[in-house]
Amino acid sequence: MALMTSVTKQADFAASRGDWLWRAAGLAYGLAGFAVMWVFWATFVIFLANAPRLAAPWVEPSVDVGGSVGHPLAAALIDLALIATFGLQHSLMARPAFKRRWTAIVPTALERATYVHAANAALFLLVLCWQPIPIVVWHAQAPLLRDALWLAFALGWIILFAGAWSFGLADLLGLTQIWSWYRRRPAPPPRLKTQWLYKWLRHPMYVGVLLGVWATPHMTVGHALLAAGFTLYVLIAIRYEERDLARTFNAAYRLWRAG
Repeated sequence: MALMTSVTKQADFAASRGDWLWRAAGLAYGLAGFAVMWVFWATFVIFLANAPRLAAPWVEPSVDVGGSVGHPLAAALIDLALIATFGLQHSLMARPAFKRRWTAIVPTALERATYVHAANAALFLLVLCWQPIPIVVWHAQAPLLRDALWLAFALGWIILFAGAWSFGLADLLGLTQIWSWYRRRPAPPPRLKTQWLYKWLRHPMYVGVLLGVWATPHMTVGHALLAAGFTLYVLIAIRYEERDLARTFNAAYRLWRAG
């Protein structure tokens, strides 16, 4: 009897340890996605600011500097494929139907973190494989106009990060869900975000992205293609996002939207 009790305790300890390791791995998985996302946004701001063209040739690539296939049409086709990959990943993985299927495979707590990892991969792929088309669309030479465009560029990223902060970075990047799962507690139910920047803007992060991709004193065909692609994605994403919010929060969402 004593031997059986000892074996049972050892089995319980092994199971408990295995469960803890699994949860710790999940927590590390979420933290890794959070960290890489910050690296990406710093990289993307430099990418759009055209740091190599401005004065730092050691920073490469950028939206106008880097490897190129040569012919503008071939470059445009590659760039459109990269934009489409980004848009499909962001849109499809955010839909409730996809989430239901995906959480049948992975723990629900890891769903958002997996979305973040996939987004990181799609966005870094875009930056690394982007084909510049450096045909100039406009070039602001007046100092006042140039400074105003740089200010709008900076304001866009400030609005984006302020919007993410207003939404709740931990919720947005999946850390809240994983932390609750790690501590064996139920994840907090989804809440309609109406605080801080959301009191004045319905979609502050989208507004920030659009300002960031369009505001530049030196616009090329390649940069404009990227900005147009992101704009199309935002217009499509807003439609589906608002539909999902209306289904999830019903009257509360309609009341906030009407206000």
